[in-house]
Amino acid sequence: MSSSHSIDYPVCLRLEGRRVLLVGGGTIAEGRALAVLEAGARLRVVSPEVTPTLRQLAEDGRVEWLRRPYAPGDVRGHDLVLAATDDAEVGPRVAEESRALGIWVNTADVPELCDFTLPSVGRKGPITVAISTAGQAPAMARLLRRELLARVAPHHVWLARLSGFLRRHLPAGRERQRLLKGLVEGDIGALLARGERKAAWTRLRAELETLKASGETT
Repeated sequence: MSSSHSIDYPVCLRLEGRRVLLVGGGTIAEGRALAVLEAGARLRVVSPEVTPTLRQLAEDGRVEWLRRPYAPGDVRGHDLVLAATDDAEVGPRVAEESRALGIWVNTADVPELCDFTLPSVGRKGPITVAISTAGQAPAMARLLRRELLARVAPHHVWLARLSGFLRRHLPAGRERQRLLKGLVEGDIGALLARGERKAAWTRLRAELETLKASGETT
């Protein structure tokens, strides 16, 4: 549990195939559900009632819905637990049981019951913008996220995808590192920012030829 003297350590979790429990079925819970599903998690929802969106996800087989209140033992077998319910008695119970089993838990709007906080997130392609106020000012986090995401231009997304492609197809080494850094900070990135794609491609081909000549390509 974080204290008033500590700060959060930001990470991006890879939830593909991981089992996540969500306790609650309201609007906040729906947002949590959509986020973890997008990350590829296997989601179970425990709640007597759910939003129409969550109900449809359950009917489509994308979510396992246990239509009942939370019960002791529900957290077992999960990698991550999220609690988002209006019942003030449920969140502490979920947090206590999760921690007793060594499972990380987040309880919406109750930072002191959280092992981690959830930032305000926006995405453009492979680029993720996440702003956290350690659960203290969610509205401010949303405002800053919108402002920062607006600064992510189409050429940033293109560069991120191109960098990923090159990482997968070029062997590791100092020359690859130099190329990838130059791709973003050098002439190629500047050309793309000005919309000069043809010139950018010409420069990239020249860089790849230099990399090939150095013997660091396959």
